Amino acid sequence: MNFTIRRLWNSTVISNHSPIQITLSSTADRNDLLVEINAPFFNDPAPAMTPPGPFPELWNYEVVELFLLSSSTNHYIELEFSPHGHYIVLLLIDQRKTLKQLLPLPDYRVEWLSGNQWIGRALIPRAHLPGRMDRFNAFAIHGQNATRTYEALYPAPPESTKPDFHRLELFQPLNFDLLLNQSEKDGESWNNHASHLGSLSVSLLITLFHVSFIWKISF
Repeated sequence: MNFTIRRLWNSTVISNHSPIQITLSSTADRNDLLVEINAPFFNDPAPAMTPPGPFPELWNYEVVELFLLSSSTNHYIELEFSPHGHYIVLLLIDQRKTLKQLLPLPDYRVEWLSGNQWIGRALIPRAHLPGRMDRFNAFAIHGQNATRTYEALYPAPPESTKPDFHRLELFQPLNFDLLLNQSEKDGESWNNHASHLGSLSVSLLITLFHVSFIWKISF
């Protein structure tokens, strides 16, 4: 399944760069979701002094985002991917209520086609997905300060006052059954406390890396 982001968050047509493209597919057993992003690079700085992998509040950087929703439960997963190899995975309930975050992915890789075009490929395990997904939206953020830009696959109406990626009513139907063997139940990460502890461990490792790096360059 292929999608192209052609509009800003308020439905204005994008005309100053080639559009961001997203492809959804699945592993051979139809259990796990595969995401591919083909996007221009806007030369935003990477998160400072951190290796690729999970990174908190990645939405403050250059990212492409996917939201996958089960409308029967209002459970949804937020996936954000950076051209610098960082990502963040959040599990949310209703609107913007975070259940878990910083969940690890088994694979996320970035390939550079040129100095200004990148491809990101990620594997999203079934354990992270909500049950019976049926709606979808995608977004992109780039630029800094006054040039900060918000783009949307399914944007808000022109009269909207500010970007809000958690407006679930704007998500559009998607038949995930064409991609995955879906379950009626949420994946294990939604109710497995070990997953939450794992996310905390990742956050701790990031903090320790920061401290270690700063100590080394200070002395």
